[in-house]
Amino acid sequence: MNLKKDISIYLSSGVSHLRETKNYYRNLPLADAIKQAVLGQSPKDGKILMDSHQRRVGYEACKAGLKELLKTNTQTAISKCNTFEEVFSITELIRKNTNRLGPLWSYDTALRIGFHLNVYPKEVYVQAGVVKGVKKALNGKVPKGRSLPLTLFPAEIQQLKAYEAENFLCIWGKTKKGKGNC
Repeated sequence: MNLKKDISIYLSSGVSHLRETKNYYRNLPLADAIKQAVLGQSPKDGKILMDSHQRRVGYEACKAGLKELLKTNTQTAISKCNTFEEVFSITELIRKNTNRLGPLWSYDTALRIGFHLNVYPKEVYVQAGVVKGVKKALNGKVPKGRSLPLTLFPAEIQQLKAYEAENFLCIWGKTKKGKGNC
């Protein structure tokens, strides 16, 4: 395991989809950013498609999440958020009130909205796909908690932004080369 090399590979190829998504959401009007985030849409190869994470959940479940968001007038609350954690708490409430939406949906949705609002996680959020990478980075240990401080990880990972570290750990936990999508 050469963490420094794997991060270098990630930065040269694996992070591009994440950066493309960030740039895309930054340039949308708030209402469109929220709607597309809730529906799990991301740019890929010049098209706007449902992200692979949300395809697992399904369009109908994401659409139900959007319906829940719209009926509670959450858009106003989101527009007032100053931190990622505030956005995340809103997506978590929607997730808990909507059948079939899971922890990955609430994180991904909050991250996309956060890209638009220019607010980012301060910690590394842990979902099912990230656990293997956390375990690999921390020599078999997986501390409890929905999010972990970046300082808990090796220095090489600490050089990444928290949301990049989450993405890297997801990819890195699945592969030996640090390549792939997550």
